[in-house]
Amino acid sequence: MAKWAVLFYEEMKDFYSFYVLFLSIVIGLFCLLIDCKTLKKKKLRKEVKICRFLGWTYIVGGILLYIIFKIF
Repeated sequence: MAKWAVLFYEEMKDFYSFYVLFLSIVIGLFCLLIDCKTLKKKKLRKEVKICRFLGWTYIVGGILLYIIFKIF
């Protein structure tokens, strides 16, 4: 692996803490529970789909990154 990639990985490993995990889950839940309802009321179906996708991406991605950085 390139030297810059190793340095980037080490920096991300140090940066990604439980606080960042908590923050990403809260953002995902906000998207799913609050933003989606607001967009549904405005009848913006396309934006609701995008908001759901982003909410789940924040939640699942945050958890996966936390696990990856803590294991390796």
